[in-house]
Amino acid sequence: MYNYIIDYTQVDLGTITEPVTVAEAKQYCRVDNNVEDDLFEELITQSRQAVEKAANISITPKTVTLWFTNSAGNFQLPFGPMTSFTSLTDVNGNVIGSNVYKLIGGQYPNLQKPDWANLTAVYTTGMSTVPKEIKIAILDQINYGYENRGMDIDDMGICEKTWRVCQRWTRTSPIL
Repeated sequence: MYNYIIDYTQVDLGTITEPVTVAEAKQYCRVDNNVEDDLFEELITQSRQAVEKAANISITPKTVTLWFTNSAGNFQLPFGPMTSFTSLTDVNGNVIGSNVYKLIGGQYPNLQKPDWANLTAVYTTGMSTVPKEIKIAILDQINYGYENRGMDIDDMGICEKTWRVCQRWTRTSPIL
């Protein structure tokens, strides 16, 4: 018996406020003109998304719908930090009451029970404040994207310094 993710969706909650401003990104990249402001807006979003994916976290607020199997129990819910748990349903769409399921932990909880197959969990995630280390990782990724735009680079598309930060934040193996 083992646990696994079947599928998931992540939907942004409302208007996204990026953790890095265009002014901060330009200063970090040592750019002092406004010619490429649109590019920097795109690089900020792309870099934040790359960090979220590599670290398996949610920086901006999202609603997560997760289809999974918890046959072995103690399933780690991905994409934290969790801000609220909305519902858990079984394979037939029946809502499982909070008296039946058991979540252990705070921002990155595990579902200890029920140990069933084909469950669906709905919850919200996101950081109320972005840690400085994550913000700098996003800035490093922006700089990497800016300096290497248009180049055919044979790598993972994420800079090594950002990757090391993401590895410190992930609790599961990331898939890029």
